[in-house]
Amino acid sequence: MAVGHPATVGRPISYSVAYPERLSRRKGAQRALGALVTWIVPVGLGYVSAAFFWGLPVLIGSLIAAGVIGLPLVMAARIRGKGLQRFLAEDGPALERHAQYAIAAASYALFLTDASPKQAIGASVRLEIRRGGDFGWLRAAVTPVLLLPHILLLALFAFAFMLIIPVSAVFAVVLERYPRWFFGFTAGYLRWIARALGYWLSLTDRYPPFSFREDV
Repeated sequence: MAVGHPATVGRPISYSVAYPERLSRRKGAQRALGALVTWIVPVGLGYVSAAFFWGLPVLIGSLIAAGVIGLPLVMAARIRGKGLQRFLAEDGPALERHAQYAIAAASYALFLTDASPKQAIGASVRLEIRRGGDFGWLRAAVTPVLLLPHILLLALFAFAFMLIIPVSAVFAVVLERYPRWFFGFTAGYLRWIARALGYWLSLTDRYPPFSFREDV
């Protein structure tokens, strides 16, 4: 059963994912190893930077911030040069495909689906975006500032995955199942991210709601 609804007039961005009745033990082990490496490497870099190069976290954070701020500036320049409707028609499809792949990859990494991102898009994972709106290049340029409350809240909620991911990995490897009591939270978290992502890419003018729910 999929968690989510198609994009409608009142819901320009929707994310849905089908609950996996059974997970692959092999793929679960691969993702568990990937999650372990993902945690160990940053922690190791943290200790190295503390001992030898204290500016490394600042450098990494600055690169991430540059991407978060820089891409909307590129969107703003293209909207200013083309106009919004032409931007949505010409650039929108490619941006939408990138957004779909990113959300599908996150769904796979978080054990919500066994399908690879390319296989999951449009099948077990669906991200529907109804492109449109009425805004100018200036709003596109200041999008990171407008989304700052979402960024902070999503970062706060991300701490829950310090528990969710290890438990999900154990369930996937041992029981070949995803714990249902985590499924709704994880799907809702990615739904929130998907809505913020669509707004960040200037694909819609509807400000994302502060909610995990489907019906807002």
